[in-house]
Amino acid sequence: MLGFRGRNSRNEAQPSLESYAGTVEQILPAVGVDPVAARMQTDEGYGWTFKRGSATIEVFVAQQENVGYLQVLSPIMHLPSSGLLPLYRHLLELNLGLTNATLGVYQDVVYVFSERPLQGMDAIEANTIIQLVSDYADDLDDKLVAEFGGRRYNQI
Repeated sequence: MLGFRGRNSRNEAQPSLESYAGTVEQILPAVGVDPVAARMQTDEGYGWTFKRGSATIEVFVAQQENVGYLQVLSPIMHLPSSGLLPLYRHLLELNLGLTNATLGVYQDVVYVFSERPLQGMDAIEANTIIQLVSDYADDLDDKLVAEFGGRRYNQI
């Protein structure tokens, strides 16, 4: 997990990571992904990576400080070498229109990102989060590069 921000410790009983990983593997076919082929090695928990159009999508089920999380993210573009202020402003304005996702910058890469505690999450909600992040990433990567420069994340 990228760990964009710290976690609060809680003494709550957490659901099994394995059961949530199983839920993700059951819903990935709904977005056209073979869950076995999409599995990736992670330091902790479970992870999958797949393409949605021109965007790479990463899904993680992991635990930090006794709290389980679903994290769905997509690195969509490398920052341009100039004109960052208008891009940052545009990213902030776009954030207001996103549902259950946000845009952010981490190590000079723009991401579409969503994270949610596992507790109380069902398969419908997990599927919705994965679908939303995937759709936003595939829609925004080319548009942002065309308007602000830089290069799409998957572009060499």
